[in-house]
Amino acid sequence: MKDFKRLSDTIYTRKSVRAYSKSPAEILENGADLMEVFGIQPLVDSIKVKVKILRKAEVRNNRSNYCIAFYSEEKPLHLENIGFIGQQIELELQSMGLGTCWWGMKQPRKKYKNRDGLYCVITMTAGHPKNAETRVYPDGFDRKAAGDIIVGDTVPDRLIEAVRIAPSAVNLQPWLIEKIDNKYNFYIRPSKNIMEKMLGKMRNIDIGIAMAHLFIQAKADGLDVSFGFEGKNTEQYKYIAGIVAG
Repeated sequence: MKDFKRLSDTIYTRKSVRAYSKSPAEILENGADLMEVFGIQPLVDSIKVKVKILRKAEVRNNRSNYCIAFYSEEKPLHLENIGFIGQQIELELQSMGLGTCWWGMKQPRKKYKNRDGLYCVITMTAGHPKNAETRVYPDGFDRKAAGDIIVGDTVPDRLIEAVRIAPSAVNLQPWLIEKIDNKYNFYIRPSKNIMEKMLGKMRNIDIGIAMAHLFIQAKADGLDVSFGFEGKNTEQYKYIAGIVAG
């Protein structure tokens, strides 16, 4: 049975790793199918996805021995789906003592940019961290206050806190959450400046990462989880998807 409690604990200690040792990591060295090994739950089942482990020479400017490449077909919510899948893999690896880091600009070399008709959305470096790379909750997390990521009369709770400390590109946290009964609706903020516009698809991937944190915390708390895609935009924010946890 999947140990969601171990993964939820990792939410509160994880840290992006940018310096790696040369020690081989068995699960990565063997080119394992990480989706299958970890029993990863996609956000959208109907979107075709492949997760492949590439070696250092197969990715431009790679500082680690391994790089995880996430391939997908282009469909609505495919970016959020990759973030949702990738963050589960990140937490699995970090819970094993390995290090990881999302890399929006690091792409495979031309030969590996496409796989079985799918394109590489994003990569993640992985391997044994060179130094001890964890942090202490809550002081180790530089994040927005809970009140800055909620919509309307939503009251922050344990699941929203797991979202609050999720990683995002340049720590901009583009998500907003609205809780209605036991459904958590996710919205994306409009781009406010040049930096956010430059991030482009990364902001949608970030929403998927945040949703993965809520999903894992809900499962760790013994809640039944389902996904909903029926929602409306507000005057200010674009609706992405929802998670029912109860």
